[in-house]
Amino acid sequence: MKPIVLVSSYYDRGITDIELKRLNPLAQVVRTDIGRRLTETELLDHLAGVKAALISDEVFNERVFRSSPQLRMIAVDGVGVDSIDLDQATAHGVIVNNAPFVHEANGEFTVGLILAVIRKIIIANRGARTGQWNERTQYTGRDLKGSTLGLLGFGRNSRAVAQRLAGFGVNLLAYSPPPYADVDVARELGVTLVGYDQLLAESDILSIHVTLTEQTRGMIDAPAIAKMKTGAYLINTSRGAVIDEPALIAALSSGKLAGAGLDVFTEEPPLASNPLFKMDNVVATAHVGSDSFGAFNAVFKGAVNDIILLLQEKLPTHIINTEVLNHSNFINWRH
Repeated sequence: MKPIVLVSSYYDRGITDIELKRLNPLAQVVRTDIGRRLTETELLDHLAGVKAALISDEVFNERVFRSSPQLRMIAVDGVGVDSIDLDQATAHGVIVNNAPFVHEANGEFTVGLILAVIRKIIIANRGARTGQWNERTQYTGRDLKGSTLGLLGFGRNSRAVAQRLAGFGVNLLAYSPPPYADVDVARELGVTLVGYDQLLAESDILSIHVTLTEQTRGMIDAPAIAKMKTGAYLINTSRGAVIDEPALIAALSSGKLAGAGLDVFTEEPPLASNPLFKMDNVVATAHVGSDSFGAFNAVFKGAVNDIILLLQEKLPTHIINTEVLNHSNFINWRH
């Protein structure tokens, strides 16, 4: 009997099925087709007998791992793995694998979000549609040229933003929490590496590109925002919980921050009553910064390649919890 591969990722099947079909000779592929994140109960039901799961952002905790003894691999359809308890995955001998192929799409989207916010494109679009053609004052925005853009984090996504802004005449700064940024790469991209407080103090636009960890959770809080320039803009295409949302709402309401571009929120999907949705100086999108045809193809090609390696009892290439290789499930596998 073929091993079971569960696919709970709900990206467009017209794009993803091309790659998933490559699993058919080796596995029985089961798709949930629910169109949203599975609840814990639904996840437990679907994981019965599953060897590998290709997921979006389902929560994998100790109960899920304990109830799924046949599970050997979780492949995430993107980069972030913050919905998975990595310690429990390692303890139960489950590889956690990501697909780091979305940075190009994310970089493009971030630049678009920056321009939409500082040039008030959404406000102008709404005005044009409602007969407010001559309301020039409310449509006047900030120039990107001559602005200082701060990159919080200097990984793939952040570097993709820096590459795309090379021709905009922007002063680029970056701060990278440990592990620290590659100095040579920063120099090649025209990025000046600075300390965290300097990044906050000098950025006209602060763009967040860090993974969500206990160290980064809530790091953009009220004290951090207080260190930013009055009238600065905040852009987030990483994880919503990096920002303290009540502090952000207060800063946008008071004018401390001039605007924000948010692709991610602390709670997803966010409630329709979230005050951020009522603010004209906020551009909000539905966690789609990496959603492009090219990114989808690359993500699923990479994920399927790694699942195939697992089914062949070979090690996948994008393992996050590398300590799992010391588990008895994998200790005799050949690299």
